[in-house]
Amino acid sequence: MDLAALTATEQKALLDAGKASCRELLADCRTRAEMTEPVVNAIPTVHWDTAEDLAGRLDDDPTMLKGTPLRGLVTAFKDLNDTAGVLTTRGSLVFSDHIPTDDAPLVAHVRRSGVVPVGKTNTPEFGKGSHTFNPVLGLTRNPWDPKRSAGGSSGGAAVGLACGSLSIADGSDLGGSLRNPAAFNAVVGFRPTTGSIPLDVHPDPRTDQPIAGPMGRTVADMALLLGVMMSAEVSADPIPTVPRVAFSPDLGDLPVEPPVRAATARAVDALADAGWEVVEACPNLRGADRCFEDLRGLFQTFHLAPLVDDERVKATARYEIRLGLSLDADRIAAAVATEGRIRSDWDRFFVEGQFDAFLSPTTQV
Repeated sequence: MDLAALTATEQKALLDAGKASCRELLADCRTRAEMTEPVVNAIPTVHWDTAEDLAGRLDDDPTMLKGTPLRGLVTAFKDLNDTAGVLTTRGSLVFSDHIPTDDAPLVAHVRRSGVVPVGKTNTPEFGKGSHTFNPVLGLTRNPWDPKRSAGGSSGGAAVGLACGSLSIADGSDLGGSLRNPAAFNAVVGFRPTTGSIPLDVHPDPRTDQPIAGPMGRTVADMALLLGVMMSAEVSADPIPTVPRVAFSPDLGDLPVEPPVRAATARAVDALADAGWEVVEACPNLRGADRCFEDLRGLFQTFHLAPLVDDERVKATARYEIRLGLSLDADRIAAAVATEGRIRSDWDRFFVEGQFDAFLSPTTQV
């Protein structure tokens, strides 16, 4: 049996039942990685020896991390997150030889859940962009067609999952960085509700735009990691017998390529055929583009302002830092007000429409 071909929930069931070992799962994932990495470059920093040692200790000592929810599952951390003793470049020449002494709080928490980490997944420089490449670790390619984009910024994580090299993977999302690469690589990425990941520590508390989140090959796999990342049980109203779903093919007026529209329509039809109530509707997103651009630029200044003129940093990142530094009080206030209005509109949209979910294309292309 090729354990790497199974979903994380299937892998976990076999591990928990003693029908597969942590060593065997890691070996199968390593085989997948060694077959695909020369082409896709999803996990450019690896430490197989350390992973094999941990898998062996988990097998040899059943009491080690006993009962933890991810025990034995294979993962790699996004290269934006500090990992003790492991190269963490953030995709930038500025950090090309950076080896942290401590784990980021969320990394440490996920480790305690029993995972077997094998390395770091690739990302654009500082996680900026929807195409995963950087001057330190190179380009990540789409496993379905290496000539096409893997998306980003959690492109390495998405590709590692699609190839079967990883059971589960973490990512992060400011403007689509979990959802975009998941769509490009036929896996699942989920941006959690702002504030729901307690150990997702940001360099500055004045913004809550980016958030860490889970990725998996299936919704169940993603939910398995989400439960760990949230580190608390979340109560929710039960889903009604007939879910009511809002659908927008273009978020109001955005251009969407015909094949994407067609694929989205097929998914909507499948839900309708399954008995879901689907209503075409969209909240008011007026001003969202300008608001996002300004708040994103402001976010960059909180932890990257000293690099605004550093030519080792890619030009687009320096542009965003420069934009953030140029914002005056009135423009910042307008962006914050627009964000608040859009959030209120979303809340009202769900309440007044009695919607349980909102569906739209993940990407335009």
